[in-house]
Amino acid sequence: MFKHILIPTDGSEVAVRAIQAAITLASEMGAKVTGFCAEEPPVRPYRNGFAIPPEIALELERRSREHARRNVAEIEKAAEAAGVAFEPLVVASHSPYQAIIDAAVERNCDAICMGSHGHRGLAGLVLGSVTHKVLTHSRIPVIVIR
Repeated sequence: MFKHILIPTDGSEVAVRAIQAAITLASEMGAKVTGFCAEEPPVRPYRNGFAIPPEIALELERRSREHARRNVAEIEKAAEAAGVAFEPLVVASHSPYQAIIDAAVERNCDAICMGSHGHRGLAGLVLGSVTHKVLTHSRIPVIVIR
């Protein structure tokens, strides 16, 4: 049914469960996967009225990039172990949900498989939900793992 599944991750425990589910699904369907992570965009010199020294901004960018690459590498490891074709993708974005949707469209994915932290009520309202935004804005099927 699916030929190409996008697997977004933020490195959380629920994302790890989604990775395993997506890899299993891809393996059973003979699909390939794209491992995706949206990293924080470069830090502006001034943030919330405070100046950020350039060396600190560069270190924050380096750590964000490394965190995103490490998360995508976990998907690659799982795909390799299952014999599933894999492509990595890391992008900088202020809007992770839109970056996920854009990546799925640009890579011709026919499904997105991602985790949900399950925040509800006030916590869901305050924290927002990348998964909820992907669900409500994507034209591509979204498989949600809890």
